[in-house]
Amino acid sequence: MNLKTKLKNIKTRFKAASKAFLNPVPTLKPTVFVKTLEPSVVLDNQLLAGKNALITGAGRNIGRSIAIEMAKQGANIFFTDIDIELCSHLEKELSIYPVKVRGFVSDISKSEDIDSLYSILSQENIAIDILVNNVGIQFETIAINNLNLGEWQKTFQTNIFGPMYLTKLISQIMMSHSIEGSIIFMTSVHQKEVIRWLSYSSSKAALGMIIKELAVDLAPHKIRVNGIAPAWVAEDEQGYSLFHNYHLLHHSSINPCYIGRAAVYLTSDYFSKFTTGTILKIDAGVSLYNYRVAQDPPQ
Repeated sequence: MNLKTKLKNIKTRFKAASKAFLNPVPTLKPTVFVKTLEPSVVLDNQLLAGKNALITGAGRNIGRSIAIEMAKQGANIFFTDIDIELCSHLEKELSIYPVKVRGFVSDISKSEDIDSLYSILSQENIAIDILVNNVGIQFETIAINNLNLGEWQKTFQTNIFGPMYLTKLISQIMMSHSIEGSIIFMTSVHQKEVIRWLSYSSSKAALGMIIKELAVDLAPHKIRVNGIAPAWVAEDEQGYSLFHNYHLLHHSSINPCYIGRAAVYLTSDYFSKFTTGTILKIDAGVSLYNYRVAQDPPQ
């Protein structure tokens, strides 16, 4: 082989090596194909189109706002409340949206009510894509000297045991229908911040770990589990927020619609397909407030 041929071969190999370096051929193929939503879906405000959402305690405040915001995004709304009048009113309120709406008078703290709800859903082949465990109760007991075991049992039955039993049944529906579902627990900023309501804050702290454990447990089934931790959520009859000195941002209560929109975010595949085990804190900065902030407030 003459020198000219050798140089030509070297040049060819160098060119091939350079091409491989700059444009490597992948040796591993992706094992999972993740379907993404097109921006037009978001622009059309149909982030939850065709999904069936079950929201507990939806008669007022946070639960009502979640139902409204999800209906705006095309979700069919199934909801519970213990007040028949609130159920009827919300059904009428949601009737302006082109979605299915149905309320159930149900007490989530009672296993027999949950069984009845599950039976109706099963018999009517209503497969739930989204479960929002919103229902909750609080007792403002401050001191250990006032400990009331009945109060603790009612708090944990309503805030934890009932929602967990419902979550078990709904997650079974999701798994049996191969639904890549989404589950939300409404916890509180007081799962970490002291409020001096012993049973309430303790129950919310328990939910914080339940969210993480369930996120791991249900991940193989592509079911996401997340939480929302609000501070004081309230507004007057005209829809205006109320003054709150310790909410550093805006110095006001949080309008419930912002919790509803956060629920849409967490249940939308477009935004949160890879989000699980997350607790979204919406507290207007109240958890940042301490004695040093009080001594040297921002100007």
